[in-house]
Amino acid sequence: MAIKADVRTSTGTGASRKARKAGFIPVTLYGNGIETVSLTVDRREFDALLKREGANAVFDLEYDGNVQKVWIKDFAKASLQDEFYSLDLEAISKDQKLTVDVPLVLINEETVKEGIVELIANTVQVETTPDNIPSNIEIDVEGLVIGDVKTVADLSIPANVEVLDDGEQTVVTVSAPTEVPEESDEEVAEPEVIGSEESQEA
Repeated sequence: MAIKADVRTSTGTGASRKARKAGFIPVTLYGNGIETVSLTVDRREFDALLKREGANAVFDLEYDGNVQKVWIKDFAKASLQDEFYSLDLEAISKDQKLTVDVPLVLINEETVKEGIVELIANTVQVETTPDNIPSNIEIDVEGLVIGDVKTVADLSIPANVEVLDDGEQTVVTVSAPTEVPEESDEEVAEPEVIGSEESQEA
């Protein structure tokens, strides 16, 4: 997977604003012994990459005759729109160990007939090389009943991936539904209106 980037000949707030208006994202590339360089990437191309590969995407960045393996180290988003405002990309090597947060995904949730399945942790932190970063880790909840829990130690972790979170940390629980009190069928007596004809006759 690769995307192309252009070297920014001018930097600063005005130049960045102009790049964003033209459909590009300002990028800062650094790390792995390379000189820090300012770039831009096409917003649509980058959004398509994220849609395919996810936030932990590792990809080749082509710029100024160079090809560098990178990943997203940091980013900023526009306050009023769900789009990237700027990116920090870190240059990495193929064998470099990275620490990343991998999303947890429930499967077979529909097989739990009683109880409410709740995902307590949305991610788990792992350490691995760029080519082994999983897009997500599935948690199979088939057969779970009220009172059951799953912890980090119960996760099926791919080979060459080390989990850094505590193995006893709870990631999934199954709890009993909250009971809603039933409304009484008895009719509520209407209050007597003072001064009504019936009360005067009494």
